[in-house]
Amino acid sequence: MSLSLNEIHEIGKELENLYALRTAPLAIKLVNRDEIPEKCVQPSSSGKHYALCQALSFVRRTRNHLVTFIEDNWCLWPVINFRQGPITPEDEKRVGSGYFIRDPEVSYRHFHEEFPYIDEDKAKEGIAIAPLESCTFVPDAIMLYCKAGQLRQFLMASKWHSGNITGSSFDTCDSCGAALAPVLNGTMDYKVSIPDAGEYERSLCDEDELMYTLSIERLGDFIESARDLHKKGFGYKQLTYDIRNDYARPTFYQDMFEKWGHTDRGETWVPGVR
Repeated sequence: MSLSLNEIHEIGKELENLYALRTAPLAIKLVNRDEIPEKCVQPSSSGKHYALCQALSFVRRTRNHLVTFIEDNWCLWPVINFRQGPITPEDEKRVGSGYFIRDPEVSYRHFHEEFPYIDEDKAKEGIAIAPLESCTFVPDAIMLYCKAGQLRQFLMASKWHSGNITGSSFDTCDSCGAALAPVLNGTMDYKVSIPDAGEYERSLCDEDELMYTLSIERLGDFIESARDLHKKGFGYKQLTYDIRNDYARPTFYQDMFEKWGHTDRGETWVPGVR
C-alpha cells in the first residue's frame, strides 16, 4: 500500500493516540549526502556527536529532525552495521573478539556469523531520523519504543493481517542494528528487539521499554489492523482488568463447550462491547 507523506503523518498521530505512546514513532531513511531531507540537521554541525541510540532517543523525545553520517557518530557498532566505515578482516577480528562474550574466539565467531549488516546494495552514507508525524521524507522503516502491553497490541496487529508471528532479537549488544538492519534489508517486515545497555545508560531508555520496527511497506496494513482490533474492542486503551466469572463469550466458544457437554452458555460477547 503506497502512502502519501500526509497520510504517513496522520498515521503517526493515530499510532500515538491508539497506543498512548509516550514518545514519537520514528521515521528512518537511509540517505546519501546529496539527499539530506529538509529540516534534518547534522549533530556535528554544532560540534556534537551521538551514538545512534542517542540520536533515536533525542528525536523521539524532542521531535527534532536529525541526519547522521560517520562524522556524527560516537559509537562503533552502527558505523559497521550500516557500512559507513570500511572494516578489514583484521578489524573484524579485533572488534569481534570484544562483542560481549567472555571467550574471544566465541565472541569473534558470533560477530562474524550473526552481526546485522545492511546489504551492500542498500547501504548509503547516512541515516535520516524524524518523528513520523512530521517527517519530510517517506521513510524506509518505522521504529516504536513501547511498554510490554503496547508491544502485545503491536504483535496482535501484525499477526491480524499477516498471519505470522513477528521475529525478534534477544542480543544484548548493538540493538539499533539488530532492530533496523533486517527490516531495511527487506528480510523481515516486523522486528522486536531488546534495548541494549547503551540504550539504557546513554539514551535514557526505560528498563521496561522495548523496540518494535516495521517496514514502510507494512505501515498501511498495520494501521488498518490496529483500527480493526479497536472496532472489535481489543484496542490498547480498551483492555482493562476484569476478573469476572461467567464473562461474556463469543458464540463459537459457547458452541464448542456445548459440543463437549457443557450446556451453560452464559452471556454472548458482542464485538466492540466490553
